[in-house]
Amino acid sequence: MDLNPLAGTQPGNRSAGWLLSGAALVATVLLFGRQMLRIVLHATPHGLDVPLFLAQPTVIQIHVLAAVTSVAVGAVILWARKGRTFHRTMGWIWASLMAAAAGSSLFIVGLNGDHWSPIHLLSGWTLALLPVAVWAARRHNVNLHKRTMTGVFWGASIVAGAFAFLPGRLMWSLFMG
Repeated sequence: MDLNPLAGTQPGNRSAGWLLSGAALVATVLLFGRQMLRIVLHATPHGLDVPLFLAQPTVIQIHVLAAVTSVAVGAVILWARKGRTFHRTMGWIWASLMAAAAGSSLFIVGLNGDHWSPIHLLSGWTLALLPVAVWAARRHNVNLHKRTMTGVFWGASIVAGAFAFLPGRLMWSLFMG
């Protein structure tokens, strides 16, 4: 007996995801494009605003440092040759940074009053997938390990990071405001 409820279904079409993402982008541009363009054109990119960063609570400082560092380490891992000692070492560092970023985010509230917001679902998902990816690597299930780690990198680091850099958010103020 197969316990997978989706065993009889066909895999989804990749173009559907791209189509939905494109539709969301078009809707965002149509709704907020003019205001966003005005803000972005008047941005002044700069290095880290250290006084503003140091004025943040410790949990936010930990989160920002872990998240920014995890993007850099993750990019190096994706670029480097796989399966070697360097990959394993950097992988453990990256997984630790991602766990610190996701774990610390659970203590950051404010977008939704004093409660978690929907973005915290991504934190929980990241904390659940990291052990799965490590387990897959230890079992030499390269395909599952690769898909899981790549998904966590792009979803939790790049996509969530892009939202963190929207005008009005702290990361925008730290590097653009």
